[in-house]
Amino acid sequence: MSAPMSAAMSISLLVMIGLCSVWVDVTEQMTDDEFEGGSRALVLEHSFDSGLNPTFSKKGTVILKSLKGNRAFFSQSAPLTIDEQTKLKELARNNDIYRLRLQTGSGSSSGEYVTTYTPACGILSSNLSDHIWIHFDQSGEVMGISVETTSSLCTPVDSFSLRDWNTSMEVSQTVLGPMPDTQSYIEKLKREEQERSKGQTEDKRSFLAKYWMYIVPIVLVMMLSGAGDQQGQGGGGGGGGGGQ
Repeated sequence: MSAPMSAAMSISLLVMIGLCSVWVDVTEQMTDDEFEGGSRALVLEHSFDSGLNPTFSKKGTVILKSLKGNRAFFSQSAPLTIDEQTKLKELARNNDIYRLRLQTGSGSSSGEYVTTYTPACGILSSNLSDHIWIHFDQSGEVMGISVETTSSLCTPVDSFSLRDWNTSMEVSQTVLGPMPDTQSYIEKLKREEQERSKGQTEDKRSFLAKYWMYIVPIVLVMMLSGAGDQQGQGGGGGGGGGGQ
């Protein structure tokens, strides 16, 4: 084989190895980015109202990239309006709460939510910075949501920017604990029951054979009592005859 042909084959082999490596890397990245077959978007809403029936508006969209890799991202819907800023400050002055809720299904038609809240003072003093956890069950369904701020104290915020959210996301999944081995336990109970049954032999002895230790003392007492009565009766009769 000539040297130029050998060099060409070596170059081709190196190119093929390089392409295979790139394909493996891309495949691993795609697998890591998968979330139940692809990205999943959930609508995150918030409320600046107090009372039992607050009105919610869209805060942004949560993009879930990987459940196992805890990968989720938040995309803000729109900056806070002047009216929303005023309501948030009012909630903080009244020591009230800032509410969040997340749709459990994708799409605007979903009517099921999980909710949470945090002191409004914490939102203000953190300059609209919050950290949100989304909790999933083993099958990938949303179980709940929680939120945390860096501070829960009320501080002046007039000099702060209250327009854009600095929201970080995190995903957690419930892990099932070990299931009890009920089958082994049932088999153990059966074995113990069989061993007890084998150890208990049926007593086929007669009544006298089983209870002789109780019957013999009673018979002896009765015999001795009968002998004593006969001796007493005999002695009394002799005395009467002598008196005549």
